[in-house]
Amino acid sequence: MRLSFISCVLLLPFFVFASNGDGAIGPRSASLGHASLCLNDVWSTRNNQGSLGFVRQSQVGAYYENRFLVKELSQSGFAAAVPIKRGTFGINYTSLGYKLYRESQATLSYALLLNKSISVGVGLDYLNTKIADIYGQANAVTGSIGIMAKVLPQLNIAAHVYNPFRAKITNYNQEKVPTIINFGAQYVFSDKVYIVAEAEKTSAQKVNLKAGIEYCPHKLVYLRVGGASYPTQASFGVGVNYNGLKIDLSSAYHGVLGFSPQIGLVYAFGKDKSSQKPIAE
Repeated sequence: MRLSFISCVLLLPFFVFASNGDGAIGPRSASLGHASLCLNDVWSTRNNQGSLGFVRQSQVGAYYENRFLVKELSQSGFAAAVPIKRGTFGINYTSLGYKLYRESQATLSYALLLNKSISVGVGLDYLNTKIADIYGQANAVTGSIGIMAKVLPQLNIAAHVYNPFRAKITNYNQEKVPTIINFGAQYVFSDKVYIVAEAEKTSAQKVNLKAGIEYCPHKLVYLRVGGASYPTQASFGVGVNYNGLKIDLSSAYHGVLGFSPQIGLVYAFGKDKSSQKPIAE
């Protein structure tokens, strides 16, 4: 047990970039280098509340990631999105670590579809960090805001800011939750192929460039590849969509730490509200 705790402490600098809100979630995003701002799915409840407004059918999802094939660094979570007449509500919960070191986050989101081309959203986040029993735990409340716009039939752009008010996680040394600013775009070549690209700046790290491509060779199957610059990673994945049930598999590869496989399930159900009028035409 002591060896596991020491290992987590030593690896902390390598995986902190994707903890407590700092990083996109879900295997679809992971296979695209985590370029997720313009993706409209249940994981938008955390990845970009702005794109959540374009989710017009109820969805629930869950995922599990075995980061660097180290059980103590595993991450899991679930999410749900429920569209209403003029927007979409979402909830999300994630947990990273194990009993001696654990970070968790709960997010409540709402997105408003301003018209057929623009959606804005906000999120309220509750963070908890626990380091063994002897060190106790710390909590923080923060938020995020996002927007997505369909500027052309083939081009979507998006922006997202997480923790704009620099919330503190603990009074010791005035430790603050990172502020993260993301800008991204998606270009849709056809109903079979699109690319996504993103630039991410964290208050504690340098700019991270992310990109990915998805190809649909068959209406049931999706192939994805991507990568990121900081930390340098390559990623790939496959998705299957059958009668509203989506199964996504992905893995990211770090040159030093190895593979981080991930699996996720998403189920869409209920009436598709895409035909309902937004707040403005």
